Amino acid sequence: MPITEDPERLARVAGELGAAVREARPGVRVRLPVIQPADAAGLVMVLHAQLDEAIEERSREAAADGLHIACSAGCSSCCVSPLLVTEGEAVTVAEWLKLDANKAIRQQFFAAYPAWKRGIGDSAAALERARTDEERREAAMLFKRRAVMCAFNRDGLCTIYAPRPARCRRALALDTNAACGPDGDGVVKYFEHPRTEMTFEEQETMRAALHHALKPNGDLEMLCSAVQRLLGASISRNEPCPCGSGQKYKKCCAV
Repeated sequence: MPITEDPERLARVAGELGAAVREARPGVRVRLPVIQPADAAGLVMVLHAQLDEAIEERSREAAADGLHIACSAGCSSCCVSPLLVTEGEAVTVAEWLKLDANKAIRQQFFAAYPAWKRGIGDSAAALERARTDEERREAAMLFKRRAVMCAFNRDGLCTIYAPRPARCRRALALDTNAACGPDGDGVVKYFEHPRTEMTFEEQETMRAALHHALKPNGDLEMLCSAVQRLLGASISRNEPCPCGSGQKYKKCCAV
């Protein structure tokens, strides 16, 4: 099923989800609506379009103020940083990759995933277990220092640029990207743009609601791991692994 683009259907899905969130009460279990992957992906793409409008305005205002944005095509310094995402964003990437037009990108991801998984080792699990800000910061720095490039990065470019998560879209470094890479301290000079920050924060409620509707009681997950899980759900465990290893899927990327 293609990603939903019908505005009336998406408005209905968003309305049902929003109504459930508004009815939430402390200590009371909320019954969230059943959300189809194609609808979740369509809704997230609408959120992405709204955020992109704010980000384009941010770029114009930064240029007008004489500020230099270090981010550009080919710069992938931040692509070694850990990226925990909600289930809705992971579903969006997976549904986009399932489209026939993106078959080659899907195959490239499967081929790159094993090396990414080996490279990050147990650093992702440490980040997912972190509960305090200090624990999360330490785990994130350890992950970044491994310098493992995102499995969706190919020759310095993002292969899932269209459905990339909100945090990737919002990322920005002024003047230099020196702090973004594995050797940087993570202290990036940032341009605070009111509309961009407000749009991102307002969307967090919908992203969280989608996450809990699609993955009840589930934690956030690394983007690459989540997408591999979602794509792998349609592959028989006895089929050849799509990464091209020659092994059965159950003995390769499914492990």
